[in-house]
Amino acid sequence: MRAIAAVAAGLVVTILVATGVTLAVLREQARTNNQQVNLRNGVTISQDSAIVQAAAKARPAVVSIVTQRQPTIVDGSGYLATSDGYIVTNINVIAGASGMTVLVPGDSKPHDARLVDYDCQTGVAVIKIDKVSGLPTLGFADPTALAQGQVIVAVGGPAAGGAVTPGYVSAMHRVAAGKDPLTIGHTIQFSDTIQTSVAIDGGTSGGPLLNVGSQVVGIAMESAVATAGFGLNVADIQDDVQQILSSTGQVTVASIGATTTDVSPETASLNGVPEGSQLVILDKGGPAGAAGLKAGDVITQLDDVHIDAAHPLSLLLRSRFHASQRVTVTYWRGTSSSQAELTLSAQHPACL
Repeated sequence: MRAIAAVAAGLVVTILVATGVTLAVLREQARTNNQQVNLRNGVTISQDSAIVQAAAKARPAVVSIVTQRQPTIVDGSGYLATSDGYIVTNINVIAGASGMTVLVPGDSKPHDARLVDYDCQTGVAVIKIDKVSGLPTLGFADPTALAQGQVIVAVGGPAAGGAVTPGYVSAMHRVAAGKDPLTIGHTIQFSDTIQTSVAIDGGTSGGPLLNVGSQVVGIAMESAVATAGFGLNVADIQDDVQQILSSTGQVTVASIGATTTDVSPETASLNGVPEGSQLVILDKGGPAGAAGLKAGDVITQLDDVHIDAAHPLSLLLRSRFHASQRVTVTYWRGTSSSQAELTLSAQHPACL
């Protein structure tokens, strides 16, 4: 398999050099005891068998994404979301790329790819290969079914040898760092990520994290810690992907018209403020400023939804609210709590 992967990688380098692609970026451990898994359809099978079956079913839809990042060639993974070539990955895979080529399992022809859109707040990116049809695809799992301790499996693309790495969800609602697709060397943080026991390397990063039913529960992200990895939570990226695949081809989210920073329970305790989201910069003429809010205010609630580490403002705005919606904002200023009403605006998620 390594030989095959090496040949594939070599082929891609040759093609990239020969064609001068100039696409600009816009926007596995053995077990001593065989565990059992009770599937929802009432069939009980071994965990090892379930992992093998899940990976085998998914592998045809997992691609490799080879990018030019002068002076090197870097590969990551992604998966096909549509039969006509839309591919879901993470922004780490495409950040800083001056060209992208996709390797599809079973297809000896590399495909040039273009970036459709991305979201720096959730870390998801969607790219597209053209002139293809009838490709195998993967679908999202029920985002409410994801649970700590759940068995998951990461699958890499052809350049990664179709690597299969099983593990489990070790924690949820973690903060992970990623690369800004617009500014080289600048890192951004993602809230609400999945921490896993799956060791994610660069070749697998961007590929799917699957449940035993071969449904996507997250997008794998490479971690600086070799014994652990992270995943973008399907609950946070599903709406983004659906928007990108729609006729508009772009992500828009509800906005209060301000740059904010999350106030963790630890920070709140140290500074004598409530947990929530603190206003840093208000957009001129934006909803927050027009409603009388000021920099330094800590938003603690939108309507009846409390803001905390598991429910940060940026994710609530995309999952529970929509542009042009009238909301009541509860905020903390100085030593007291107040409320204001405002109408949410629409914007493309910014890279902060």
